[in-house]
Amino acid sequence: MSSSIDGLGELFGSKLGLSKPASPKGKYPSHFVKSQEHLLQSSEYNPEPTTMPPPSAGLAGAIGERHVISFVGMPARGKQFMAERLCRYLKFFHGAQCRIFDLADEKFNSDQDLGDALSKYLEEEDETATTQLLRSLEGIDEDSLDRLKKNVDSGKIAILDTSDAFKTQRRAWSGSSKETRWAMQKHCGSLRVRVKLLFIEVIVTDTQLVRKFLRQRTDDVDAAESRIREFGRAFVTIQDDGSEDDLAYVKLINYGEKVVTNRIRGFLLMQIVKYLSHVHPNPRTVYVSRHGQSQYNVCQKIGGNPGLTASGERFARWLGSWVPAHIWPAKNETGRSVTDFEELDADDEALDPHTARPLFGRVFSVDDTPVIIRPARLWTSTLKRTIDTARHIPHPVLELRGGGGVWHQMLPRVYRNLDELFAGDYEGMTYKEIEANFGGESILRKRDKLGYRYPRGESYLDLIARLDPLMHELESYAEPLLIVSHQATLRILYAYLVGIPRAEAPKIEIPLHTIIKIEWDGWQSFNETRFHFDDPAAAAASSSSRADNSPPQDNNNDDDDDDDGQRLF
Repeated sequence: MSSSIDGLGELFGSKLGLSKPASPKGKYPSHFVKSQEHLLQSSEYNPEPTTMPPPSAGLAGAIGERHVISFVGMPARGKQFMAERLCRYLKFFHGAQCRIFDLADEKFNSDQDLGDALSKYLEEEDETATTQLLRSLEGIDEDSLDRLKKNVDSGKIAILDTSDAFKTQRRAWSGSSKETRWAMQKHCGSLRVRVKLLFIEVIVTDTQLVRKFLRQRTDDVDAAESRIREFGRAFVTIQDDGSEDDLAYVKLINYGEKVVTNRIRGFLLMQIVKYLSHVHPNPRTVYVSRHGQSQYNVCQKIGGNPGLTASGERFARWLGSWVPAHIWPAKNETGRSVTDFEELDADDEALDPHTARPLFGRVFSVDDTPVIIRPARLWTSTLKRTIDTARHIPHPVLELRGGGGVWHQMLPRVYRNLDELFAGDYEGMTYKEIEANFGGESILRKRDKLGYRYPRGESYLDLIARLDPLMHELESYAEPLLIVSHQATLRILYAYLVGIPRAEAPKIEIPLHTIIKIEWDGWQSFNETRFHFDDPAAAAASSSSRADNSPPQDNNNDDDDDDDGQRLF
């Protein structure tokens, strides 16, 4: 850090509390952005400051309320996968305090153990969130104050699920019968803080789809089906005959094909229903890539709408040939590309189980040879450098399998939500120029890259908020998806997709001229492969797979690289 910045830190230190940025390893505040901390302290000109500001975008949490969400249903329906995706989504996009309670966990040997753990978690008071309330209230009785104190933080969500449905079926917290659901509602009503209880029943009526899931998890499908039938003799679905109308519940039938809701009220519950209606435990692949090198990358300016350099154009042309060769081909069970529908793997149904669209299409080459390819999708931002990067990708019209009509392959969908983080007053400047002319702002940004908002611009939390709707769309897809966007935007997308906490997202490096392939098996694990464009060779690409789930980190201590573009690898 330059001496001028050190001087500004000393100048502002006593008045605004600014200093050199703290270590990024510290825990990020739950209820406000870290760069606001100095505004929450008393000073000569503001002796009675606000001690808890209103929530910024992405920090609203559960709006101060407590929720218990119980996943119920028959085994092998993807409930555990959906519970984990929901927890990740609520933490990442809503800043909610969310925890999964596994009924099969050894810590909960009895129903009493689980009930006590839930009560402790939900009733726990957040001291930092109640300071302002205590200073505002006088003459209120202790019981009323106690209830109020527990509802001014960002709220808490407890998700009940089980990793072994057979073992926990008869537990009081399983929700597998009318009696257990009634007992759960009674317990939640007895807590010292108001709790909303929501049941989510996952129903799959397609027996072939269930068998496909079982084949992914066990070698003895027949034995697993026998155990599931035995489970079904004791399981009682949520009744829609009026006897359980006092419950808040959602029935997800065939992963959003049909959704039945009852007593769903409030913002968060509606968001949960909307999100889960898109989620499905089917394998899928997402490819992410930054745009090719831009004119601003070369001179290290941020923002703007520049075009590509010659190097960026070479990457764009390489991408146009790489995509058809690596994303489109349909493979049979031996991994060989196929030229006829009859050669496809027998496990691939004619229709995608979630979208009801054919999984494969056929296009005829120049010599009329049929080629079977997978329908795929393409997203870009509205900025010139991403559109130019994707413009060489071809868009053939596919004849879909089984008379399913036609598909316009990778017809670009252009989203403003995917645009680069907007730097406001600092658009078109370099970080050195910002540091030299706006030292105090530079200090705040270094202290809190996640929450810092450029003057008349955006913060990473704003970016998270505008990407939220796109994640609902992405979760619903079964087709491969290529996203061509920008470093800050892809940091957020990448972190969410692979399960990295959002506070760490601004430190992730997304290299230029690199395609990141992320695959899910539809249940738990994912695999990542990176394909690098070797610019001097202009046509060669090499791939490398990571053995762990941790992303390559940006080791630049100045942390000023939202879209600097000079790191090609």
